[in-house]
Amino acid sequence: MLPVLACASLLLASCAPAMLQDAGGRIVNLRSGQEGRLTFVGGFRDRALSPGDPDNLKVTLGEAVYSGRYTVLGSRRPDLGLSLGFGTAFNDPFFNTGDGSGFFGGGGGIRGSYGHPPLNQTRPGNLIARTAATAGGAVQTLACTFEIDSALNGIGSCQDSAGGSYSLQF
Repeated sequence: MLPVLACASLLLASCAPAMLQDAGGRIVNLRSGQEGRLTFVGGFRDRALSPGDPDNLKVTLGEAVYSGRYTVLGSRRPDLGLSLGFGTAFNDPFFNTGDGSGFFGGGGGIRGSYGHPPLNQTRPGNLIARTAATAGGAVQTLACTFEIDSALNGIGSCQDSAGGSYSLQF
């Protein structure tokens, strides 16, 4: 019974979201070379956000700390690359494949194929973050677009509200 419980706990742990472990990357100012840190709070989740979801991103650039949300479009569902076809052996106008050659000929039977899913599929995402308001009420914003691959690695570019340009990678 103990091995069964151990396997079950490993299975549950592998299915649980990475809620406690933050993932991150870097962001670099293209003009000054200043490097900052990009943190995906609770780990990177490659799904679109709902409007009521909480902030899931923190960006630190020098003294400025931005908080906001990122989202990724599309789906990372596994593509097994399998296909299966079925043909009939009936010599009937509704079921005939055209050549009437029978079940094991070209007119019917079961056919299958296996192929690899396409590699290097990328999906688009974006992030929007802002700083807390200063004593004067000024807020800085940062907006980025990025692409992620099937391994959840990403690259992109950003603009801030002061006209600065950045590159990001994670």
